[in-house]
Amino acid sequence: MSVSTGSGNEMKLPWYMIMDLMLCGMAIAAVYWAWPKMNRYWRWSALLTAITVMILQVLNELLSLHIFKAWEFSEQYSSLIGVNVWGAPLEEYLFWFPFAWMITFLYSGLSAKLDMSRRRNA
Repeated sequence: MSVSTGSGNEMKLPWYMIMDLMLCGMAIAAVYWAWPKMNRYWRWSALLTAITVMILQVLNELLSLHIFKAWEFSEQYSSLIGVNVWGAPLEEYLFWFPFAWMITFLYSGLSAKLDMSRRRNA
């Protein structure tokens, strides 16, 4: 989808970046929701897991891009902001990083919440 600026030039909306920012918001919400439900051990575990997954995602991105040549992005439908990190667009990292936080903290928060409810019912 493109937006007409009235001057004959059409501007492509950065859908990939918009989606990335929405995912970042969801990840922040997951951490905000889960944090008070977890004790310090759960928090450290979730933090270290999220950081480890982020590192593994960067390695996967670099392997896919440079070694296996299995990655490509087309600007036909969505424009990029033009910032590259180790040869990959910033949008690519902003797509994968929120999942590391969102999934880890949703799992940890639910586990901590279920553990608390089991203790209350015991």
